[in-house]
Amino acid sequence: MQHTTQAQKTGLIQEEISAAQGLLAILHDEFEALSHTITPDEIARFTTQKEQRVSEMERATKARISAIPATDPLLSTEPLKSLWETLRKVALECQQQNQINGRIITSSKRHIEQAAAILHGKPPSSELHYGSTGETVVETARHTIAKA
Repeated sequence: MQHTTQAQKTGLIQEEISAAQGLLAILHDEFEALSHTITPDEIARFTTQKEQRVSEMERATKARISAIPATDPLLSTEPLKSLWETLRKVALECQQQNQINGRIITSSKRHIEQAAAILHGKPPSSELHYGSTGETVVETARHTIAKA
């Protein structure tokens, strides 16, 4: 195993932070788009962009892991300590924003499926769903469908 200098370690963590910040920017853009009308093409574009950023993050993470063991004493000293904390915060923000976007997409999908069912003269489905804490939530829609 080659010896990695503090400057190299700093660069590796900064590269990982940069990739995470890029992903977070895409997630924020996706959220803004989801807050308005979004087309399937736009969803596909965001998906492609996210996949590219996640690949960048994976490469950066693998490089960091191979060069900086978790037990490295430099991780508890500046500037690596601050960079490490920044990386942790940005990664957490990515996770939270991705969960929010996923909930919006799931909710929109369910709404569209129920509207399509009504248009086809079928009652909206009463599917089994899970709440934010993992509890089972049964949504039953009681609509009378009348035909003219």
